[in-house]
Amino acid sequence: MNTLMKTKNVIYVLSIGFLASAFSLSANAQSALTLENLERERAAMLKTFTSDQITAKQQQMSINSSYRRLTDVERMVLRDDRLLTNQSAIVQRAFKNYELTFLIHASAEKNLLPMDLWLSEVNITSNSILSTKKGRR
Repeated sequence: MNTLMKTKNVIYVLSIGFLASAFSLSANAQSALTLENLERERAAMLKTFTSDQITAKQQQMSINSSYRRLTDVERMVLRDDRLLTNQSAIVQRAFKNYELTFLIHASAEKNLLPMDLWLSEVNITSNSILSTKKGRR
């Protein structure tokens, strides 16, 4: 076999390998998208919950809407079979911290309001809130 054919074969094999690895990376990135969407929705709800810029009524309406969206996104993540084969740290951590990742489902299982469960999971109590002082650091 001449050198030109060997070079073409090597390029062909390398191209196939490159495409396969690119596809694999793309599949891993795509499988984490549902988890990223879940994190984005949960962060938006927590931001609303901790905001002092809106009225209590607006806050409650926004949180109720967030609960419905989070329920749907949590279901998508739980049903995403691609996450079962994804061994990334973000996926591992998400399922290790089930109560915080799947806040709406975990709160229903424990018969608590989602915000009550979140506060207890991050160790925020009424006493710790009352003992805080507002000021600069």
